Amino acid sequence: MSPLAAAILGLVQALTEFLPVSSSGHLVIAQALLGVKTEGGAAFEVAVHFGTLLSVALLFRRDLLALAASALGACRAIAALRRPGRLRAAWQTDPQLRLLAALAVGCVPAGVVGILFKDQLEAAFGSVKLVGAALLFTGVVLLLTRLAPKGDKAVGLGAAALIGVAQAVAILPGISRAGSTIATALFLKVEPEAAARFSFLMSLPVVAGATLLKARDLLHAPPGAEAVTAMAIGAAVSFTFGMLALWLIMAVVRRGWFAHFGWYCLAVGGVALALA
Repeated sequence: MSPLAAAILGLVQALTEFLPVSSSGHLVIAQALLGVKTEGGAAFEVAVHFGTLLSVALLFRRDLLALAASALGACRAIAALRRPGRLRAAWQTDPQLRLLAALAVGCVPAGVVGILFKDQLEAAFGSVKLVGAALLFTGVVLLLTRLAPKGDKAVGLGAAALIGVAQAVAILPGISRAGSTIATALFLKVEPEAAARFSFLMSLPVVAGATLLKARDLLHAPPGAEAVTAMAIGAAVSFTFGMLALWLIMAVVRRGWFAHFGWYCLAVGGVALALA
């Protein structure tokens, strides 16, 4: 893969990772249009996802620090065996601790699916027809969010489990992770901005886990120098432009324009099926 192609694919990843249009699906279509095939299966996809993961970590760094502080406080409460009510009090008074627990619950389904069906999922990245059909599904889901009841709820453990299932389904290329998780949260009457924030924070451990799994595979079969260069370029571009896309989607969610992306997904899915 040429450096230019890597940069283009990194840009595609950045602009579509946080918008509810499926970054993995767009990568499959873009690779088909550019006539490139990445070495090492889904290694390049993981590299550019890692770039956008870094952008989430940077822009939500205050949230991550607050979650880390709550986790530390919970550990201290557990260690204080002589004060069993301390952890219960922390749970009742600290919303960050409850958010941390919800994030942990939400990450379980994707982790299980990613480990059990790793090879099948990687094979799906080569099918433009599958991506086209999945984009049509994503478009319908996004449009249906117009019917979602307005709410102001926080994400509880039950809602987190359902949002986590939506994230697991979105491992398939063409089904938007952001779109499916935010849409599920909206239908559960979660406040829109809280739904988007939860979705992006929940992506961190899942993408980090996928990156570690792929890195382990690459240790056994290291890619060539050209592939490593392409991965580095793609990750750098996706990190830089990912911050811009993240800011944009948060503004879109606040303004209630989230469902409009459904028309785009229907159009791109239709074109992908026509070209497949």
